This record gives sequence, C-alpha cells and structure tokens, in this order.
Amino acid sequence: MSIIDFAKTGEWFKKNQADIAIVAGFILVALIAFGAGRLSAPLVVKNPVVIEEPESSGAVNLLSNVSQSAINSAGHPVNSSTANTGQGGLVNGIFVASKGGTKYHWSWCSYAEKIKETNKIWFNSEKEAQAAGYSPCGCIQSKAPAGYVAQ
Repeated sequence: MSIIDFAKTGEWFKKNQADIAIVAGFILVALIAFGAGRLSAPLVVKNPVVIEEPESSGAVNLLSNVSQSAINSAGHPVNSSTANTGQGGLVNGIFVASKGGTKYHWSWCSYAEKIKETNKIWFNSEKEAQAAGYSPCGCIQSKAPAGYVAQ
C-alpha cells in the first residue's frame, strides 16, 4: 500500500475541479497584472555618486580664523556670538589643556571635559598650544572636524 492513494486523490480533484480552476485563474491573473505593472513602470535612472576633491585654491580651512569663528561640540563652525563663552564673556579657543598636564585636546574631547574649569587653559591654534609646551592628545586626528589640516 502506498502513502498516497491515487484513486482517492483523483476523486478529490474531480470533485473540486471548479474551485481549483478558480484559484488557479486568480493566481494567473495576479501574476499577469504584476508583470504588466512592472513593464509599464518608467525606468528609474540612477546617477552615480561622484566624490571630488575640493580645489586647493577654493578649499577653506575651518580653523584658519578662530578669532571670528569658533567650532561647536559637533565640530561645525559657529559664529562667535553664539559660541560658548568663558569667564568674563570671552570666547574660548578650540584647544584646551590642563594647567598641570602635558597634552592639549579639542574642546569637545572627552578628556577635555574632565578638566576642571579653573584648570583649563584655552588656545586658538595648535601652534599656540605647542609654543606653550603642550603636545597633542591622541584624539586630535581622530576627532578633527572635516577639512582640518594639522599644523
């Protein structure tokens, strides 16, 4: 005796022939409609993404004029009127070091945030910090804003 009884299966198909034809017809109509919809859809033109290097004469160094602008915690330039101000309302620099430390950091660096306000020394450029005897923190390159050029 086989697992499938072909006599009973044949009888079932004959008995349900109309229902099977309706379901098969519905599936075929759905497939044809889907195919027609795909054929009639307009072609989508995908333009390639092109990344170009900025021209050297037109490139702007974000850190070139710190006295007129500062950089916020996300690394974007902001107007000095909206920048964070230190004691006496003066705009802080973008680099900070501790009075007792040997490294300078970005103002948004996690190490800089750990320095007490009373111990912070602010610099407007890396050259100023290096002239004061400080060396760069390891995060200077990794947390630099876009367009940053090491000095």
